[in-house]
Amino acid sequence: MDPGILVPIMLFISIAAVPIVFTALIIRFKLKKKELEMRGSAPELGPEVDALRDDLNDTRAQLAEMQERLDVAERLLAAGRASQKDRRG
Repeated sequence: MDPGILVPIMLFISIAAVPIVFTALIIRFKLKKKELEMRGSAPELGPEVDALRDDLNDTRAQLAEMQERLDVAERLLAAGRASQKDRRG
């Protein structure tokens, strides 16, 4: 075989291999994603996910209540400072 023909053949194989490898990687990624989605939707995890959602909702409610209390405390402190300034000046 002529050594001059090997360069174009190797170049063609290299260029053709890139889309094949890229396509294989995409397929592998999609299969892995599907596997993880199916594993995440296991029926035995349903009650645990529901419990975590309930806990998260409770935590959000507690945070909202704490924020309201903080707002009230800040307003009271600001009002107290304003009244002290009025007495002095």
